[in-house]
Amino acid sequence: MRVAVLSCLGLGDGLISLVLSHNLQANGFEVTTFHPSLKALQGWFPHLPMQPLAQLRLEDLSGYDRIFLFHEKTPRMLEIQQYCQKQMADKITILNPIATLGRDYPFWEEGRFDGSKPFVDNLITFCSDVLALPQSTKDNGIRVPQGVQLHRYPKRVVIHPTSSRPSKNWPWERFERLASQLEQEGWEPHFLLTNEEKAVCPKSQRSPELCNLSEMAAFVAESGAMVGNDSGIGHLASCLGLPTVTICRNRQVSLFWRPAWAPGKVLFPPAWIPNLKGMRWRDRYWQFFIPTQAVLKAFRSLGSVA
Repeated sequence: MRVAVLSCLGLGDGLISLVLSHNLQANGFEVTTFHPSLKALQGWFPHLPMQPLAQLRLEDLSGYDRIFLFHEKTPRMLEIQQYCQKQMADKITILNPIATLGRDYPFWEEGRFDGSKPFVDNLITFCSDVLALPQSTKDNGIRVPQGVQLHRYPKRVVIHPTSSRPSKNWPWERFERLASQLEQEGWEPHFLLTNEEKAVCPKSQRSPELCNLSEMAAFVAESGAMVGNDSGIGHLASCLGLPTVTICRNRQVSLFWRPAWAPGKVLFPPAWIPNLKGMRWRDRYWQFFIPTQAVLKAFRSLGSVA
């Protein structure tokens, strides 16, 4: 059977959706994954064909026997979802990656995801219990290409101080302070930033020049650990076996969206901070309730791949 997997748009979303693609492929299905940017990592997933979502023509979906679509409220994804529901309702399974434990969300019943467990683990359960695949694994199929040496620099720490939204970011000055303290302890912190991010972020201690997503993946793969905001880089590091520390704004979201391949710690603001309607101090000022020393302590508890 030919299967299409249509991922949500973020890098982390794509890497997690490949758990489903890899499990389907391992059980004899011919799978193509559609995502905006994962095609740039095709060399890291040689057995899992990937195509840019932008190049997908709606009529081409009729050539697939089964379609798995991760629900996302963007114009492109909604267009695809509505087309499939109208034209091939018997083929499509819509999965809603929701972190909330409530049951009143659309398409929750399709995946029966448990918001108290990482999304990666939920997909394994979906593959084994809902799809009844004889073989199920946490592996998303990533393979380190020739010329890249996994964990070559075990004392190198990747620091990712940005994310998809400013509201998800821990303060830059605290990342700088953390980097200085890590350096004093013998680590080699490197800030991972795109050229666009370098233009708006303060000057970092170190930031490698990387031309594309594959080069970034190689840099992460050859490092020893990762610290950052809730972002796709954390998932990339985790599926490459790096221990991670992830700083999140919300406990409930962190339980579901945390990197969940390699050992990791997740930090979030304490529950005692008022978050009542009209105040929302925890939502508005969460960054200031996660001190640098707490992140450093979490990092020390992990060790490294060395």
